[in-house]
Amino acid sequence: MGSLDGSPELKAEVDAILARLARAQAAQTPRPGTIGGAIRRYRKSADFIRLARSTQKEYERLLSEIEADVGEVRLADVDDGWIADLRDLWAPRGHKATNDRVQVLKNALAPAIKDKRIKTDPFAGLEKLAPRHAAAEANPAWTDEEVGEFIALALKRKMPGLARAVALGRWGGFRRGTICNIPLNARFVAQNDLGLPERRLFWTTEKRKVLCDKREDRRLTALLESTPAKAPTIAYNQRGERWKERSLNQAVERLLATLAQSGLARPCLTLHGLRHARGLELAYAGASDAEIMAQLEHATERAAKIYRRQAQRRRMADSGQDRIDKAVTLKAGLARRSNGT
Repeated sequence: MGSLDGSPELKAEVDAILARLARAQAAQTPRPGTIGGAIRRYRKSADFIRLARSTQKEYERLLSEIEADVGEVRLADVDDGWIADLRDLWAPRGHKATNDRVQVLKNALAPAIKDKRIKTDPFAGLEKLAPRHAAAEANPAWTDEEVGEFIALALKRKMPGLARAVALGRWGGFRRGTICNIPLNARFVAQNDLGLPERRLFWTTEKRKVLCDKREDRRLTALLESTPAKAPTIAYNQRGERWKERSLNQAVERLLATLAQSGLARPCLTLHGLRHARGLELAYAGASDAEIMAQLEHATERAAKIYRRQAQRRRMADSGQDRIDKAVTLKAGLARRSNGT
């Protein structure tokens, strides 16, 4: 067998195998001068490497989807009209998903725009895809079932700090900035008017610098007491550190995507929708505008009035349906009597 090691037949066979492997590798490698090639270079760039690991993970997901969509498109074909058309093609995925993809693609193509492989900046003047105007549609309120499924999944995946973040949004009504920054010492035990101990939350909120001074919701207390306090802040990431706002958004979106695939949550939910759920709950309970303002740390009555109007419309809609149900039942009963049944 040793005499065959240098034979022309064996060399030809090895060369054929290597050629097939080279063709297979070439077929899987984005061609230079294409969007896929630009994405490959971006993944190795300093701009990408210095991103936070959680951001890199999210960008990787988006880059893979973009590459699958348009990776073979030549950079020479990328212009204003093409980018606008691509944005519109992505639009059915939702305004945030579309705008995120456009931004990541812009980052990946920035070197090609700078060195004029793409002649003019196709993103200049490109408007973001706007959300629907109704806040309730842009950030729909979570149902209690969706909150429960999310918290259960977060705990199953050993992410108690994320469960705490969602609990602060739903049962504390806090904005994202407060969820990320509210410290453990914002929770304290005080005496109520009867001299009995009660758990309270005391903090100045990030966005409006409005004082938060309220009794802690018992559902929030139960979740916080059943999960570990691993950081100086109430909520924390998997490293036991304070959440960054962008990272928290991404973590919530990833778990929501998993729940949506199983039909356990709507795909349109957002972190801010937890605050809307709290506002609607207050309105349904009959809270006044002033009470809603105090609970949600609003600086004006405008948002409180919106929650009350939404609750009133739903009550009136349900009341109208009750009347229809009664009329249908009455009509059916009259028909049975007239038929002698």
